[in-house]
Amino acid sequence: MVAAFIVILELLGVIAKNPLIQKIAIFTFFFGLVSYTVDFFTAKVVSDLGNISQILVLASYLGFLNALKIVFNFLITGFIAKQVLAFMRS
Repeated sequence: MVAAFIVILELLGVIAKNPLIQKIAIFTFFFGLVSYTVDFFTAKVVSDLGNISQILVLASYLGFLNALKIVFNFLITGFIAKQVLAFMRS
């Protein structure tokens, strides 16, 4: 039983050394983190959106704010993952 566990951990170690797997793991971790943060602040803003402007209410209704949220998630996450990988290489 212990030998099987050790073999599985060694295989995971070999897979983790693959640069593509490292990029995917780092990108998914930071994408989840950034998505949670952006969703949190968007929820805070949307609650008071009706008092700010009718244009923002219309943009929220048409999905423009959701599209911006997705674009910001990819841009910020891509930048963070790129910086972390560059730091790990040096």
